Amino acid sequence: MPEAERDEYIKRRYERWRLMAVPFDYKRAKSNRIAEIIKDTGGLPVTALELGVGPGGIAGPMSRQGMHVFGMDLSVDALFRAKEYCRDDKVSLLLGNGFALPFADRTFPLVYASQVLHLFDHDGRLSLMREAHRVLKPNGRFVFDMKNAVTHVFRYMRSSAERKQRNFPPLGELSALLRQAGFTDVEMRPGLLPGFSTARVPNLSLFNTIAHTVFFVARKS
Repeated sequence: MPEAERDEYIKRRYERWRLMAVPFDYKRAKSNRIAEIIKDTGGLPVTALELGVGPGGIAGPMSRQGMHVFGMDLSVDALFRAKEYCRDDKVSLLLGNGFALPFADRTFPLVYASQVLHLFDHDGRLSLMREAHRVLKPNGRFVFDMKNAVTHVFRYMRSSAERKQRNFPPLGELSALLRQAGFTDVEMRPGLLPGFSTARVPNLSLFNTIAHTVFFVARKS
């Protein structure tokens, strides 16, 4: 998909959600889970970059864990909402996209994204992964999640073949893409369990399939 068409697609997706109430309670619970995964896989860094910050529902709580979060989004409206929600937090907001990050090589120890990569096709995901790899410091981590088909079964069944590949790609395919992008160590961690808000979830493969989303933690050598 051409870059301009891809950016317009993402903006249209955000417009669909713009007037919806943001589930900030869920976002706070999810940010706690993301923080636990980051702690368990190398500790919380001082700074981090969030791709697709949206209205700031993840960035704000993540910054309260002790990080300075740089949040990037394509939508001006989303950034205005994030500015209001994160007004008391250590969050710096930037307009832009993850395919051309305005940062030098080896800038961040951590890049993360919450339910963003399902917006892209195979080539788009690979491009974003490569750009995340570029701005990561050595031993830095790229953390993101994808929806599970099992816990989104009705959405999965109603989706077209193209939409299934975009939203629910095989987990092995994502691991292969990360290695193609240059990451040398890839592991999966379960996200929140449906109906529970606890950040502590056993790191067992069973939970990867029944969690609301599954997280990938990819390390740059």
